[in-house]
Amino acid sequence: MSFKNKYFKWIAGLLMVFLLAACNSDQSSSSSSSNQSTEGGSKAQSENGAQQGVTDDEIKVGLSAPQTGPLAVYDAFRKGMDSYFKYVNENGGVHGRELKLIAYDDQYQPAKAVPFARRLAEDDKVFLVAGNMGTAALQATRDIFIDNGVPMLMSGSGISDFIKPPVKGWYGSSMINYEVEAQIMLDYAINNLGAKKIAVAYQNDDFGKTPLNALKEALKKYPDVELVAEVTYLPQDTEFSSQAQKIDQANPDTLFNFGVMAPAVNLKKALYKIGRDDLNYIVCSVAGGDTNAFELAGEGVWDGTYSGGVMASIDDDSNEKIKLFKERFKKEYGSDPITGFAQSGWAVAQVVVEALDRTGEDLTWDKFNEAIYTFDNWEDSMYTSISFSENNHYGITKMFMTKAEDGKLVQVTD
Repeated sequence: MSFKNKYFKWIAGLLMVFLLAACNSDQSSSSSSSNQSTEGGSKAQSENGAQQGVTDDEIKVGLSAPQTGPLAVYDAFRKGMDSYFKYVNENGGVHGRELKLIAYDDQYQPAKAVPFARRLAEDDKVFLVAGNMGTAALQATRDIFIDNGVPMLMSGSGISDFIKPPVKGWYGSSMINYEVEAQIMLDYAINNLGAKKIAVAYQNDDFGKTPLNALKEALKKYPDVELVAEVTYLPQDTEFSSQAQKIDQANPDTLFNFGVMAPAVNLKKALYKIGRDDLNYIVCSVAGGDTNAFELAGEGVWDGTYSGGVMASIDDDSNEKIKLFKERFKKEYGSDPITGFAQSGWAVAQVVVEALDRTGEDLTWDKFNEAIYTFDNWEDSMYTSISFSENNHYGITKMFMTKAEDGKLVQVTD
């Protein structure tokens, strides 16, 4: 068997270990949260049995995510969702109902996300929320949605706390699980890039610390590989000269960065400025899955960056799904660049529509929660595949590695 085949078999085995761990998790917490969800659902039904957020001709879907501020680039996600919903509405909607997206700008701040969560669940009375972004914001608002019975689909965080143990009403993520991703990236760096001395930069919150801890644990299997430096930052930081100097002094051959796009780009710019563009620079897919990074970094700076991918290549114009996405997004947002964030919003919207369609005409939360578990390696969206079961709320369970080259994200593994 070739080394490459052994490598990919190992990745498949790693993913299965994580899914089995989810299956064997303590179910008592899941039962408690499930009861909350059921109670919330019953309170949101009117006397005639109609479900919150559903009328004869409309379904309300909520979103809270950055639209302005330091992470305004993420607003492309909202536009991607909106574009797909409009396409679906033009083609008859879902069982004759049109989709209405209600989106708020929380600027990636938990303090802003909390009142928006209450507004979506209790005032706007949406049927579900999808794609809400930011680990800290999701942690601050999770109980609001669960207590009100409002399902969350494909949230914008990859930490395990949201899906392990599984909680009724909270399904999947728009990105690969951070712990799984960190271990796959580490193995790739060691076995394919020859990494021996590793440094890590990470966002100083649960988003950054989760993959950091997973990487440290995985490093125990590689006694010849050394962790030589750690630096931290906040998502709103723009100045990274001190972090770049500390990394340079440690002289690693590989740097992992676990955080959002803007600081990931700014750190690489700082390293580039002091002549350390020789590093293997590996960033999580949240930061590296969008071609906007090329423009933000400047000519030549982002080239060579490695990341993870979970969607069909945006540059593959032979793919009919990509062609449709580009045509429709240009129709709705002609002046906007077609980026990975826009593609991710479209892909999440595809999962939303498919889940609503599988639920049927009699749209209730109970039936929606049942329909979610019919996803089994579903490959009709732009994601690699989507799977759910009572013991698996990961959603995305396949990924590949990418490398930034000449303005494109090139797939470098299966």
